[in-house]
Order: sequence, then structure tokens, then C-alpha cells
Amino acid sequence: MATIPGLVLSNKQTIPNAVALRYKQLGIWNSYSWEEYYNEVAILVDAYKNLSVSKGTIVAVYGNNIPKLIFSIAAVQTLGGIVALIHPESTESELTTILNSSKAEVLIAEDQQQVDTFLKVESECNINTVVYLDGRGLSSYENTKLNSYDDLVSKSVNSNIDSQIQSISDNDIAFYLFDEHENKIYKVSHDPIIRNSSKICDLNKLSNKDSIVSYLPLSISTNLLFTYITSLVSGMSFNLPESNQTIEKDLQEIGPTILYAPSFVFKHIISSISYRIESASESNYQRYMWHYSKLMQIYDREVSGNKSLIDTIWKAWIMLTTFAPAKNVFGLTKIKHAFVSDGVLSKVNFNFFHAIGVEIQHSFGQAVSCGCISVQPDHSVSSENVGAPMSGAEVKINDNSEVYFKTDCLGEDVDGGENSEDGWFNSGYVGSIDESGNLIINGRTEDIITMKSGKKFSPESVENLISCSPFIKSTVIVGDNQDSNSAIIVIDPNSVNSWADRKNIRYTGYAELAGKDEVRNLIMDHIKCVNETLEAELKVKKFVILHRTLIMNAGEVSKTMEVMRKNISKNLSDVFSAIENNESNIKVNDIDQLSYELKVNDI
Repeated sequence: MATIPGLVLSNKQTIPNAVALRYKQLGIWNSYSWEEYYNEVAILVDAYKNLSVSKGTIVAVYGNNIPKLIFSIAAVQTLGGIVALIHPESTESELTTILNSSKAEVLIAEDQQQVDTFLKVESECNINTVVYLDGRGLSSYENTKLNSYDDLVSKSVNSNIDSQIQSISDNDIAFYLFDEHENKIYKVSHDPIIRNSSKICDLNKLSNKDSIVSYLPLSISTNLLFTYITSLVSGMSFNLPESNQTIEKDLQEIGPTILYAPSFVFKHIISSISYRIESASESNYQRYMWHYSKLMQIYDREVSGNKSLIDTIWKAWIMLTTFAPAKNVFGLTKIKHAFVSDGVLSKVNFNFFHAIGVEIQHSFGQAVSCGCISVQPDHSVSSENVGAPMSGAEVKINDNSEVYFKTDCLGEDVDGGENSEDGWFNSGYVGSIDESGNLIINGRTEDIITMKSGKKFSPESVENLISCSPFIKSTVIVGDNQDSNSAIIVIDPNSVNSWADRKNIRYTGYAELAGKDEVRNLIMDHIKCVNETLEAELKVKKFVILHRTLIMNAGEVSKTMEVMRKNISKNLSDVFSAIENNESNIKVNDIDQLSYELKVNDI
């Protein structure tokens, strides 16, 4: 019974009263046992059967992680249907691409936002039925395709679905997963994604005693694997925060033992600590800064095997008075495993989390590899690599430093295109393999920069170093066919705001704050420190502080906040052109149709 519904049935039979799902609504936590989870799925099986969902029907699921959506996935798959997962913030273009490429017939939409986006592209798609989960704002809509989830459930019955579940083959297609970097959809069967999850559970000894929180929508393939599928495989509780705005409080209340998140989430935690400290009293600020410095000195001695008894006592005191409370605020106190999916955290941020007892484990995977190829095992981690290939997977590096892989857990291109060479898949990344067999990821192949000198490098390696500052949200390196590197800097509004308040710097908004000389000097000092760690050719000689943050809906960052260089260079062509032409002042005609004056700063 290696299928998604089969796991629901198995958990219902073996641990019926264990908590399967927790979610927060209007500030109150609610939960479902595995038996209640199964019953919800059974009711929905009847509901979706009445909408003619059957074996092979492709159902697009469009929204955030809420119980109705989670139950709908298992119900559709119980009927033999295929679930095409769509990010709730997908643009009209992305939505049209996924619906048409997957040939979806039914759309399950979270609320009015998703329904409205669909209605704008309705004529371009072949959707004949839409089910909305939240009816607020939709009562006056007259489109005959629209169906209320609550109305469907009220007319449905809870019947025994065991035989239907057992009739599903583990080779049946379970998901269509969209890779926004490749702009491709991959079809993934039940068996390979469940086997991939089982490998992660075995490697890290995950069990039904654990609990995991899902920050991100399940449309992100790595998140789907590490949270939803892993909760089903292990039987652990799957926790859904109320919203991104309440995530810190929700995490504190959940106290999960397993945390999966992209690197930007861990970076956000550090930035949040920073702006809280910047807002603290002078005495608390100075105490924190001294304790941070002392902790990192002790950590350096600890990893080199030189920690003394005095260091142990000092660390216990620093943790008790400063960092244990900080861990509790962010719900990190009980964390046993903290997985990072996309590349690696900067060494500074990685070391900080390990110093406070949160052991980050890097991993690497894509939609075609069912979310994971390699992962660092517990207590055997490094800031430099993403671990060794899991069992059943192999990795090799070609002459151009491109990372190729084989794995027994694969998806297939839904369009039937060739995406492998003799079973080896090009990951689209460059990297290397270290002496211990661990994979090192340096960045995406398409992003490699070639300088005038002929020097080739991945800009991510420099960007990660610069963005480790809590005052910097994003960095984009500009250096292709240039004598030296320049950087476009996006400041973190929260931490820089708190810093500016501490310094009594007055401003009226983000754009004005970003243009302040004091902020420029703050960023310059940090880049100078980074430059000391870089080889001569890679040092950043100029930088521009952008007047705004990068915009997801404009394609400037991915759904996991990775920099999307091609779209940024297009949207900010004025900035790129000025840097490349050695101009000192830039007039930017931005995508909001307004003009901004920016300054190129020499270092």
C-alpha cells in the first residue's frame, strides 16, 4: 500500500488516535487524529465522485496549506485522480501554463484570490469545474462552474473506502509537479516519492513521535516531500500555521521536533533576532552583542576540538540568559532535525544555528528527483556541502563542472521530452564532489558569470556571503564581461528600520531609507569585510542599494526567494546598464511606471 491514501489508511489502522494534523484558525489550535483524517477523506471521496472525478482525472489544487486542501489531495488520489499542485501566488501566466500543460479538468481553489486569478484566464483553459474552499466574497459570483466545498460536503456521506484505496497501484501517477526554473511539469508516481521519504525517515530516525511544520505551499516539490509525504510515511503530526504573519508565534506554540525550510526562512529568523535586538534597550543590546561574540568564539574552539571546561560553563550561561529564550521565541527549542533544501546557508548563518544547538542539515533535490537527491545525515554536517547521495542515487560531475545524477526515485516530463542522457539527468547546477563523497553545489549553470579576464564563477557564492548580514535581504552580483564585480543590494526593511531608529535617522519610507548616506556606509562596511575573504578578482568594487525589494509576481525571486537573474536584469535594465557603463548616477524607470534616482557607490 505504498500510495498516499494507503498511508492514510495504514496510519488509521495502526495509530488511530495519534494526532495527524494540527491547524490554527482564529487563534485556536485544532487537531485531527488519523481516524478523523481518514473520515474526512472518505466524505470527500463521495463529494468528488459526484463531480465525476475518477481514475486519470487531473485535478489542479491551488492554494495554501489548509485542512480542506490536504484532505482533498488524498480524496482525489483515492479515486485514482492525479493532483497538479499550484502555488497560491502563481501569476496568471504560470496558472495558465500549469493548467494547460497538465490538461487539468477540475480546479480546487482556496478562496476568492485564487478564483479571481482563474477567472481572468478561464477562456484560455479547459477547466470545467471549480471547487472553492472558502466562500467569503463569492456569494454574488454567477459562474456556473463554481461549486462550494461546504455545499458538496453537506450532500456527501462517510462510507468505507478501504477497497478503493487498495485498488490504487503504487505505479499510478500521484502528482504533477511544476519546476519554475525549468518551466516544466513532471509527473510523479506514488511509489518513488514515498520511497524517497522513507529514505529520509530511515536516515534520520523519524517516527510518529515527531511533529513537523509546513511553512510553504505543497506546490514546492521539496516541501511536499519533507513535510506532507514524510508526515504520512512516519505517522508524525503535520502542523499548519495560521498565516505567514503569525508564523513565529505559531512555531513557538507548536514546538516541532522537525523543521524543513528553504534557506531564506533561516535567514529571516536571524534578521528577526537582529531587528528585535536593535529595538532593545542599550544595556540589553550591548549584552546581546557581547554574548553573541563570545558564543561564536566558543563554537570555533568547539569544532576544532579545543573547547575547555571554562568554555562549557560560559556557553551554558550564555545559552540560559540569552539564546535559549531566543530559541523558544522562534519555536526552535525542541528541534532535532532542521533541513534546508535549496543549496547551502552562508557559513556565518550556518555556524550561528549550530552554536545555539539547531543542527542544520543541507539537502539538494528537484521536482524530477521527487524532491531529494542528497541530504546530510544527523551529526555529520558541514556548511560547505549538501551531503552524500541517498541510497539508490548517484552523482557525477562533467568536464564543465555540471552536476548530473541518477536516482531510483524519478518523475517524468509530462510533455514526454528527453531529459536524460543514458539515465543521467542534468541538474542545471554546477558543483563538485569532495573527498568524503559529499556533493558541493555552487549555483545554477545558467547563472555562471564570465569576467573579462576569463574568470568564471557562480555569483551565488559571493551573494551568500554578502547576504549573511541581517541588514541585507538580497544581493545580485553584476560582473559578466566586466573588469570587476558590482552588487545590487536589497536591504532588509525590518532590521534596517530598527537600526535607523536606534541611530535617530529619520525617513518617510523604504525608498528614502535605502538612499540614506548612513545606510550606504553600513552596507559598505559589510561589503569591505566580505571582500577581505574573497580572492582579488572576485572582490566587489561597486554597489547600488535598490529602492525596493525584489518582487515575486514580477518573477524577480522564486517561490523560495531564490534570485531569478534573467528577470531581474530585464526589469532593472537601467541599473545593469549604468553599472556596466561605469555611470555614477542612475535614473531608473521601474515596472511601477515611476522614476527613481539611485547612486553607484565605489568601494
